[in-house]
Amino acid sequence: MPRQYVIRTGAVTLVAATTKTVIELPTSATAGLTITGIELCFSRSVITTTQASIEWNTFTGSGTGTTLTPQQYGTGQSIAAIVGTVKVNDSVEPTGLAAGGLPSWRIPLPGMYTVLYPMGREMWQEASVNRCLRINQQVVSGTPAPQGEVRVNLYFEQ
Repeated sequence: MPRQYVIRTGAVTLVAATTKTVIELPTSATAGLTITGIELCFSRSVITTTQASIEWNTFTGSGTGTTLTPQQYGTGQSIAAIVGTVKVNDSVEPTGLAAGGLPSWRIPLPGMYTVLYPMGREMWQEASVNRCLRINQQVVSGTPAPQGEVRVNLYFEQ
């Protein structure tokens, strides 16, 4: 049975019209992983005439962010995930970014959103892939809020 893990970003500040990498998730050379769900919670500090663009990218060079160890939940919590160096809240973006063929979303702000992949349709990430989750707070109309905040929980199995 696969083990379940979560990556929690904590509060990540978003600046209007600027794309920010919130999670870098490279897989190791020996193991892939299956992403089973994502939770996104945007603060009320963003104005209601904004939206967020959320997309998955690949990258070739890691950015500068806070290193984080994915936490196991459920049973047998002593086994660590087999992944590369996971980072959250990048202050310097990764290099060699490329949009992949993975789903992207555009959602109204503020709010809380959950993406749960049904069994058999989870998002697979093979070994030796550098993937990152990026968010851009976009102004639809009115005066842009100087910044907003997002918290992300990313769930995966190995």
